[in-house]
Amino acid sequence: MKIMRFRLMMMTILTSAAATAASAGTVTVSLPDAGAAIAAARPGDEILISDGEWSDISLKWKAPGFPLCVRALNPGKVRISGNSSLRISGDSLTIGGLDFRHASIAKGGIIEFRNGRDVANACRLTNCVIDSCNPSSRVMAGNYIVMHGKGNRVDHCSLTGKLNLGVTLLVNLNDARSLANNHRIDHNYFGTRPVYGSNGAETMRIGTSQQAYETSGTIVENNLFERCNGEVEIISVKSSDNIVRDNTFFECEGVVALRHGKRNKVTGNHFYGNSRQNTGGVRVVDEGHEISGNTFDGLAGGRFFSALALMNSVPNSLPNRYVRVSNTDIHHNTFNNCTNIEFGTGRDMERTEAPADCRFHDNAITPAKGCKPYIFIDPAAEVKISGIRKAKSSSVPDITSIRNGYGATRENITAGIAAALVPDTIRLASGVLFRDETLSITRPTVILGSDSSKGTTLRWKGSKSGNFITICNGAKLEVHNITFDFALQQGYTTVRNAIATETGMLTPYSLTVDGCRFINSPESGCCAIRGTKGTFADVFTVKNSMFADLSGNGISLADETDDKGVYSADHITISSCSFSHMLGIPVNIYRGGSDESTAGPYVSVLECKFDDCCNRERGSALRLIGPQKLLVKDCLFDNSGRGGATIRLDETSWEDVKVKNCEWINSGRVISNRNVIEQ
Repeated sequence: MKIMRFRLMMMTILTSAAATAASAGTVTVSLPDAGAAIAAARPGDEILISDGEWSDISLKWKAPGFPLCVRALNPGKVRISGNSSLRISGDSLTIGGLDFRHASIAKGGIIEFRNGRDVANACRLTNCVIDSCNPSSRVMAGNYIVMHGKGNRVDHCSLTGKLNLGVTLLVNLNDARSLANNHRIDHNYFGTRPVYGSNGAETMRIGTSQQAYETSGTIVENNLFERCNGEVEIISVKSSDNIVRDNTFFECEGVVALRHGKRNKVTGNHFYGNSRQNTGGVRVVDEGHEISGNTFDGLAGGRFFSALALMNSVPNSLPNRYVRVSNTDIHHNTFNNCTNIEFGTGRDMERTEAPADCRFHDNAITPAKGCKPYIFIDPAAEVKISGIRKAKSSSVPDITSIRNGYGATRENITAGIAAALVPDTIRLASGVLFRDETLSITRPTVILGSDSSKGTTLRWKGSKSGNFITICNGAKLEVHNITFDFALQQGYTTVRNAIATETGMLTPYSLTVDGCRFINSPESGCCAIRGTKGTFADVFTVKNSMFADLSGNGISLADETDDKGVYSADHITISSCSFSHMLGIPVNIYRGGSDESTAGPYVSVLECKFDDCCNRERGSALRLIGPQKLLVKDCLFDNSGRGGATIRLDETSWEDVKVKNCEWINSGRVISNRNVIEQ
């Protein structure tokens, strides 16, 4: 009887198993139907998403609690754009092969490992692409991927083309269910991200200062970061017990920043700078860290962008400022052709506490030509140095070969760089030309004035005030040999600016003005050349040009007034220009606040003449607030800035500011926090 019961029980189990096996299978659905298919799935199922393009779709997928794979039938052919997002919750869901291109949302991330209050655990995002997913304006914040929950993985994804404020990949710890998460981020390609021009443009961030002493346990390994230049912190570690290992950083203008938290490890990484400006390695704050087995090659950054920087700290610091560096072990690293290894970085009147109980041993160093192996910025730094040997030189691998094995496998996303466009050339006739509306520049363009004896003069006959030329999103503009005449034409409005940017720009622009004249502005609100708020130029050059008889400003890059370190252009050169009989400020450049997340702007004012300029009370011929690197050289100030200053500065101790070989005739003083004048 017992034997019969056992046989009946076994037959029931086998029959149930057979039924389960028969029900499991592969289902193919369209993208909008995937959520319902997930809800109806059974163990052993696989859900394939058919080819197609979808826009303005909100996906909310809840894992059923058993391992389930949802992937594109043909990776790369499920394309998602517009106002679209993906929210993942539940346990054990794998998602693969999706392409988000030119998608954006008003708030949060394109993909988040949570849906409302429900988080995801043991879920995986693999072989996906997020490319050029930006809102309409660069100042609108948003992220590509936000990780919540525990035990999730992002791997073999390509994340590139990010231009707006916000983090590319964020590990969020603002929920007890997301602490000690042990996430894994591996084999991804983080593509080119240009300099943003303020804080908040990290490629990756793990936590915030509020979670500094919470264990995250996130592992970031075997990823490629290529020219991720958004701000100084490529990876911003703001939590404890994380591991950053075996990654490659290629020509990245920034560092792995152990910004807040304890016991983080940075091991086995490769940093290749090729001597590009601001390429860096690792910056250290707080205690208990290990930095070992890394290769630092050709890194040309200094200070916060150094190959290695142990920070000075604020005594009794709160976690969100600078906690003392201590008990940190730095060993078996190779530093080849790097400019800066610093102990006590950022020493100033606030950060007075030097690193303590740190060990720098068994490292190989061959510094860049003319540089020291290491520098004690604060002589009080307690760093025990031993076992230093000479580093062997080696060749940097070709970036094409480095890219193999990273990111989405179905295509070769090189660096997120579009092919260079051949510029349009606009040749203007000689004589006086009238404009009644702005000329909008939307692509690479060269505008040439006539080289005849009459030249080319633009005047305004518009019913509404506007700009002669407006630079639109991401355009590259050159303007040569044109006279911009602001003189009011009877019965018409006044021109607003000669050359200005449109508001709400996303992509950086560039501008070169050569051999132009800006004259006869009757209104103080008019400006010759202006970068408006929320726009950013990677290169801004004005040369061989004349500004005369202007009631308004000449060159203005001063609309960013929030004092958060935001600025309007990175590399600014004004050379061989003359400014005469001006009521406004000839050159006005502003970067307010004391944020140190960026290295710019870089400003050069060379061989310029200022005659009878801005003599009102508190006026300035040059108002240059906050350039991180400034050179004013071989300039003549004649009868200028008498009511205020010829040059008005407000520089910090770390800004590299020089005024060299200039001449003052009946002009105002130089207002500066330090002695910056060299003769």
